[in-house]
Amino acid sequence: MEIEQINKYVGSKIKDYRKSFGLSQEELAKKIGVGKTTISNYEVGIRSPKKPQMIKLSEVFGITIDDFFPQTGSIKVNVSTTLSEINKISSQLEEPRQKVVLDTASSQLKEQEKSKRAVKSKPKVTPLFDITSPLTDEELQEAVDEAVAFDGVPLTDREKELYKHLLRETWEEDHGRG
Repeated sequence: MEIEQINKYVGSKIKDYRKSFGLSQEELAKKIGVGKTTISNYEVGIRSPKKPQMIKLSEVFGITIDDFFPQTGSIKVNVSTTLSEINKISSQLEEPRQKVVLDTASSQLKEQEKSKRAVKSKPKVTPLFDITSPLTDEELQEAVDEAVAFDGVPLTDREKELYKHLLRETWEEDHGRG
């Protein structure tokens, strides 16, 4: 992407954010300490904001500077768009309501981390049955009831039946009929 195209892209993002916040060019200009015509020039791509103005713009809109530029990966676009929306909306809230958003996000993060820990915890390894005595149906059922997939997720009933069948066949092949 060439410089002119980037300037136009950045300008269109500034215009989009300004309009979504319900600001006029003059109001935005006052907030970041530039003239109204400067904002107009940014929006049409004639001029590009310098670093101090980019920082002020990102603060006004509650976004990162990166949000003004085109993204290269589709995953990053989706994440960036979601975070941008959250920032855009929450920055318009009064501080007590922003605290509610922060508390909710913190709670969601704790829940997510707890969920990840639960999935990642390694299942205990226990002997399935005594290999010197015949395999009973009860031992076989207990073995598959305690089994979990590699990711720690419990097996479905269908998977349990399949494993039970496979264990029975393997046992009988290795030890003869019990």
